[in-house]
Amino acid sequence: MRSDPHSRSAELVALEVLGVGLRSRAGTVAELAALAVRDEDEVRRDLEWLHSQGFVDVHGDRIGYTAPEEVIADVVRRRAGDLGAEMLRHLADLAEVVGQLPALAREWDTGADAHQVLDIEVFHGPEAVVDLWHLRQSKQPARRTDVVLPDASRLYVADPAMQEFWHEASKGEGNSTRVIASIADAVHPAAQQRVTEELEGGVQLRLLARPPGWFWITDETTVALPLTWGEAWPTSVVAVRSRAVAGMAAWVFERLWERAVPVRAERAAWDSLLMLMDGGATLEAASRALGISERTGRRRVADAMEHFGVSSMLALGVAWGDARRG
Repeated sequence: MRSDPHSRSAELVALEVLGVGLRSRAGTVAELAALAVRDEDEVRRDLEWLHSQGFVDVHGDRIGYTAPEEVIADVVRRRAGDLGAEMLRHLADLAEVVGQLPALAREWDTGADAHQVLDIEVFHGPEAVVDLWHLRQSKQPARRTDVVLPDASRLYVADPAMQEFWHEASKGEGNSTRVIASIADAVHPAAQQRVTEELEGGVQLRLLARPPGWFWITDETTVALPLTWGEAWPTSVVAVRSRAVAGMAAWVFERLWERAVPVRAERAAWDSLLMLMDGGATLEAASRALGISERTGRRRVADAMEHFGVSSMLALGVAWGDARRG
């Protein structure tokens, strides 16, 4: 795909052209090129990509437009098709494409001369994550909240009033709050009191060695994502109320939840330990996360080796992985 003189991706350039089209409802390629002050051949190439993504329908020189929420949902649906080694790329793509939604929705609204139909909110600043969640809760309390929290260092010491509000979301029949955090946070000495408080408050907490970027879903209707993917604690976040988009993010969360291990698990088996180590944790870190000593962790690894009849960690990983898939 062609490069842009300002080093922006060709996709973003095409989305800028789309913004002009949504705002003006330009009906022909020539009209859109003139309004966008772009070469007509370049606009045709932009439209080819936009057509492939479902944003526009091009017949000869005529252009038709699709409501951006429908297209965003479909893009997310196609880009979140698997996890594996592609997890981070899929989530980054999801964040990038949803991040385009506020601007595209404004253009759609302008072009249609109607009221905005999308429920979108953007927050900026160091407390954007907390402010956005509290605003959403004040509008319509969520019965189910799922959060991926790669960096919880800001939350080691709780604000009592805010924590009580947070725990309220976990109480009551049918309510639940699930958090996927990092092993590094779970075993940090300064976080131990907060971890205990969260568990006592009804929060379900699981761990991954390296959680992907921050995001949350409430009631499978609203998804919140960072505008800049990769920030462990985002300073700009967007929340989109769309069952289609949030449903795909919820699917990703469920796959992560399946791979994560409950914090301070007390099971005597080796499975949780190996799951954490398979995710990149050291034996020491995994043992601490499960509330056991490193010596106990080594004993569980030895028990697993004896069970599978292997003599190396590599062979154990293969045998254990085969057993889980079987």
